[in-house]
Amino acid sequence: MATSAATAVQQAATKAPFKIGTKQVFLPNHVIAFIRPKPRQPPNLATFVVPLTFNKLDLRDYLYHVYGVEVTSVRSFINQPAPQRKKYTGQWFRPRAQKMMIAELVKPFVWPEPLPEEERDAFDYKMFSRMAKYRKDMEKQLYEKPDPKLRTQKPEPEPVVGLKQQVKEIIESGEWTNEKTLNVKWLDAQWKEVEKDIKF
Repeated sequence: MATSAATAVQQAATKAPFKIGTKQVFLPNHVIAFIRPKPRQPPNLATFVVPLTFNKLDLRDYLYHVYGVEVTSVRSFINQPAPQRKKYTGQWFRPRAQKMMIAELVKPFVWPEPLPEEERDAFDYKMFSRMAKYRKDMEKQLYEKPDPKLRTQKPEPEPVVGLKQQVKEIIESGEWTNEKTLNVKWLDAQWKEVEKDIKF
């Protein structure tokens, strides 16, 4: 088994248009994402999101050994996000940076046109759209400043509105009574205030 693997490495080294190393990598744990190009980007340039530990030679060897794609040059840059403030503690922090590489391909690659929405159900497009919307809403709640409102500014719940309407209708109809007789002094609408001299 080891002999066949070493033979395959030697054959790949002889066929490669550039010098490659002899170190073998088993079960890599890195993730590389191929990004759709911008509208005016030429087809011979491919953009990738790579781990921060990746260098240009790693991407060149990765594309050649895994996909058989040859590149002539690789450019790399790091997207440094702006500092943000935590919602509860108020501390400033900087999110994790993102490393991107642009490889110049020997053979150009043209991205296919996106499928119409009615043909995306086979790929769980609706589920991924809901997940993306939920993730965006959670990030918005996490990083945006809270906007506390007074109780008078908040909308009343539906049960409270319905109860108020019922009470108003009963009072206007005059059918409600508590079956208690009021004192005579409360029945006189024009009762007079009595002034009393208070001595200290």
